[in-house]
Amino acid sequence: MLNTPTRLTLEVWHPDCWVLETSRQTDVGLLSYGCYSGEDDTTRSMFTLYADETATIDAAVDVIRDSSAVYGIGEMVRDHRGHVPKPGNATRELLVDHDGTTQISDEFTDRGFIPAAPVDTRDNTEVWTLVTDESRDRVYSLLEEVESERDASITVTSITQGSEDRRKTPLPMNRLSSRQREIFRLARAKGYYDHPRAVSAGNLAEDLGISTSTFHEHIRKAEAKLLGQH
Repeated sequence: MLNTPTRLTLEVWHPDCWVLETSRQTDVGLLSYGCYSGEDDTTRSMFTLYADETATIDAAVDVIRDSSAVYGIGEMVRDHRGHVPKPGNATRELLVDHDGTTQISDEFTDRGFIPAAPVDTRDNTEVWTLVTDESRDRVYSLLEEVESERDASITVTSITQGSEDRRKTPLPMNRLSSRQREIFRLARAKGYYDHPRAVSAGNLAEDLGISTSTFHEHIRKAEAKLLGQH
């Protein structure tokens, strides 16, 4: 019999990763849907690149192609017969042959973590959604092992177990611009959405170096996108 499953969301950074480097150099997001490992550490992965403009995606493809860890790129042809939700104004689907040792996925799967959603990489950070039947204490211990083994930085942004996980599906953060994502994440982290609020809009605006009215403009646009109203 399986133990009560634990679901967690992580923000991850690790060195020498061409995917993270692409997101650092360009204002593009990358959704990774899975991979196939071949011989000699060669891995083939499927990605959806998303951005506000096609030119940004073109620049990201150039960065990927120039990476020493990437061996080849093939562009997928989108099937327009069915409706496919677009994560950005411009998207492109790629199959990428690359050095699998630059990725951190094996460190998670080897410890029993199962990916429950595409890995979303943006702004030099990977967002992982994983499930496991390990206890919370054991989860944190295993993540510390991954951090040590890969010299990685891992932040647990949510963790729920069994019947606790009655929440709505994870927020589609890839709909947001870089600035909107930064502001929304800060607002959540500081307790802006707590009841009662742990921080005011004015305090957050001061932290961000913007006016309160500008903060409200950004946060309202972010909320509208996350709720599918924009």
